[in-house]
Amino acid sequence: RDLLAVPFSNPLTGPIRVKGAERGDTLIVDIKRIRSTIGQGATYIAPSTRYISSIPLLRLLDVELPHMTRICPIKGRKVYFSDKIMLPFKPMIGTIGVAPEFEAVSSRFPGPHGGNMDIPDIGIGSRLHLPVYVEGALLYLGDVHAAQGEGESPSGVAIEMPAEVTLTVDVIKDKVVTWPRLETSKYIGTIVATGTNRTLEDAVKTAFIELVFWLEKEYGFNRWDAYQLCTQVSKVRLGNLWTVSVEFPKRYL
Repeated sequence: RDLLAVPFSNPLTGPIRVKGAERGDTLIVDIKRIRSTIGQGATYIAPSTRYISSIPLLRLLDVELPHMTRICPIKGRKVYFSDKIMLPFKPMIGTIGVAPEFEAVSSRFPGPHGGNMDIPDIGIGSRLHLPVYVEGALLYLGDVHAAQGEGESPSGVAIEMPAEVTLTVDVIKDKVVTWPRLETSKYIGTIVATGTNRTLEDAVKTAFIELVFWLEKEYGFNRWDAYQLCTQVSKVRLGNLWTVSVEFPKRYL
């Protein structure tokens, strides 16, 4: 079952076996701390990036992407993109998940198991709900970013950084979630990837359906009240080009 290593791809920490976690449970992951270990991050442009290099117009115009790397110092709560441009330091975990149900998958791919979701709010103070498919769950994480915009586009590379992450893990027995769920201080949200849906549009629709069922089952909403209310107050956000989250403000719970 071993897979060939992919050099310089998406290295992660894990798998971490969680005592008591079994198929049909839900894994609760609370992110307590993310610390930059070397005080800098890096981003780059790769000519082979899948984000825009495959667009036919670029090929028609013979536009060549430069291969360049940018080192970004991290000082206090700022990320120095350049001498003149400073970004807020908002550390996040780009890849976090559990062993999938049926197969070994690349760490670059998202899915119902989590994986490379690149949701900017998977950071300090957030809580992630993940389905458990195998004994021990086999939690893994990595791909930590100092900063990232929604969609991680057009380059497909955030400000990547080595980091130490502190988290706590709990297990809810006999509770099944179909897709990852995220809680922050301000909202609850459902996360869906396009890997098992044909289009990004399908992923958005699935995320809304998951959110409505969550509101109905755990927060006491009438299904069709939740359906209508989501239309008025929810927000759709991109992780990368394959992952979406739908947010519902906690003030309406």
